[in-house]
Amino acid sequence: MMVTGEEIVGKVNVSAIDRKGMCTKLPMASDGIVRLSKIEVFPEYLDVYKTYAIEVGEISLRTEPGVLTMYAVQEKANPCMITILETYADQAAYTSHIQSKHFLKYKRETLHMIKSLMLLDQTPLSFTNKINNFIQ
Repeated sequence: MMVTGEEIVGKVNVSAIDRKGMCTKLPMASDGIVRLSKIEVFPEYLDVYKTYAIEVGEISLRTEPGVLTMYAVQEKANPCMITILETYADQAAYTSHIQSKHFLKYKRETLHMIKSLMLLDQTPLSFTNKINNFIQ
């Protein structure tokens, strides 16, 4: 469903995302999480899925101090393959994130769109490198 004048795709109103800036972020703790989420989306749902992924990523970054990174990319050769680099300050931040209203909405609305999902936890090679996520 598309509505002229607002960016509405499916049930997501992208123009309704509060774009005031990001909240102050927590530092990465010793139990912080660095994860690659590898998602294969059924082709017929790709455009709607991307809208939901953008919405949950932006809301998470703007409102959750423990969500440090949400960087989603799409493979050029296979657009249905989405990879999201996610970093969380600690285990509690991750738990809070997956219980948030916006994440539960994303999960509920996109579950049927996902062909496969792999959550791959990572170990940084250098703990002195920091990722600074920024949304305009």
